Amino acid sequence: MTIRIINGIEYPVPGIDTAIKTLRPNAKWELSNREFVIWECDDGSEPPTWDELIAEVEREVEIYNYYLYEREREKLYPDWKTQFDLLYHDIKNGNIENGDWIQTIDQIKSKYPKPE
Repeated sequence: MTIRIINGIEYPVPGIDTAIKTLRPNAKWELSNREFVIWECDDGSEPPTWDELIAEVEREVEIYNYYLYEREREKLYPDWKTQFDLLYHDIKNGNIENGDWIQTIDQIKSKYPKPE
């Protein structure tokens, strides 16, 4: 299962495997042609239905799509070394409120705004 951490919260990258792990975290399973060929769950839970799996994948997709803006911003943010250098020069020049660092970050945030 692929996990992405956003704002300190783990979110699964959408998929049937992540849906199963989310719905039945302790299960051991194998799926073939939409049928569970192996299902073991310590708490005795039955496998999720296909409808439950699809609903969970859709929920995960909604969360994943909501955070698209963060994934796009990540691609454009300068690395930490560059950001600290920009901040250093802005501080030295007394230009904290409208220096190169804040302009760079604001430009990226404007290009990919956080959804409401």
